[in-house]
Amino acid sequence: MLIVIPGALPALPVAAELAKLLPQRAPTLHRWLQAGAARVQAHDIRAYGCTPFESWQLNQAGYAAESGLLQGAGLGPLLAAEQHGGEPVWLAELVHLALGTDQATLLDPALMDLRDDETAALLDTARPLFEGTGFSVEPLSAARWRLQLPEGLRPQTASPLAVAGQRLNDWWRQDTETRPWRRLLNEIQMAWHEHPVNDTRAARGLPPVNALWLYGGGTPWIPRPATGPAHILTALDGPQRAGDWAAWLDALAELDTQQLRPLAGANGLPGAPAELLLLGDDRSAALTLKPRGGLLGLLPAPKKNWSAWWSHPA
Repeated sequence: MLIVIPGALPALPVAAELAKLLPQRAPTLHRWLQAGAARVQAHDIRAYGCTPFESWQLNQAGYAAESGLLQGAGLGPLLAAEQHGGEPVWLAELVHLALGTDQATLLDPALMDLRDDETAALLDTARPLFEGTGFSVEPLSAARWRLQLPEGLRPQTASPLAVAGQRLNDWWRQDTETRPWRRLLNEIQMAWHEHPVNDTRAARGLPPVNALWLYGGGTPWIPRPATGPAHILTALDGPQRAGDWAAWLDALAELDTQQLRPLAGANGLPGAPAELLLLGDDRSAALTLKPRGGLLGLLPAPKKNWSAWWSHPA
């Protein structure tokens, strides 16, 4: 049994304080952390071009990073469900760029709450701007389009979830190669300025759609079949990315009660051998948990010093 919890590892500046609250707020998880030896691995988003959870999804699907591209390039064919053909698969996420006094940041795409009719109207406005540029576009979902890029253009990019909340100057390429894309994007942004869709979104209390984020670029592959059942528990992911630790604790308590406790046996550990994978922004921790049967089950289990790795860099 595999249990994957994106967002389970909080940011290091608050990890130590949150660790003190785990015994009360998440007693099942706390017991599991005490029972398993953790294998902690650092995750450099710059080196991968995707979040630790996205990286795990690509690994599970059997994607091998291609020469000259970051691993996150595989999100193109993965999210487009494209398994055949040799052409790179590029995606464009409909996003909001927040402009500050000295920098721009990308809003968490999960907060956009886009509707199909909104996306369709924005596409109708943008589609004529693609003509004669070497780019083409087709919708995949309310939040995401698929692009075809001009021959020879294959920039290194990162996923919008990896980039969200960070300085875009560190990710926004200003080289000659990507100039055609920047020119097209600028025209689209001007066309969407004060678009009726954004007026409607403002009435709903939502941010305007004012940009596209280009990413992907990997070539399709045949995904590897899953080797066994996996419980993927995502309730902590949003609060962790937002840095809303009060909401994170509330979500953790609910996850512990409703999803982890039913998987535990009489002694509080999983009733069957389990792999627990905890993911954060910059690290992951994998723990192997085994039931204690026979006489061992009658004795107190040795307790691991889990806070030693929980609150420190990998």
